[in-house]
Amino acid sequence: MPTILIVCAVIITVVFVALAAQAILTLAQIRNTAKAVEYLALNADGKLTALDPIVEAVKTVSNGVSSGWFRMAQAVYRLFTKK
Repeated sequence: MPTILIVCAVIITVVFVALAAQAILTLAQIRNTAKAVEYLALNADGKLTALDPIVEAVKTVSNGVSSGWFRMAQAVYRLFTKK
């Protein structure tokens, strides 16, 4: 009986050490990922302002599509395309 308890204690210790090692590796990877995200956030601000004209153009098109003029044009188009 004591042999079984010793074997179980050794197995539990090995599993605990393996889990602790995996936790350390995971935390190190999380730290590296956080550093990369921080670097990206700090450097992306200047690059994203270059996209402002494109965003404004998309907003203009979106507003045009949702406006009444576009709906009226669709209605007229449907009148002429129906058979």
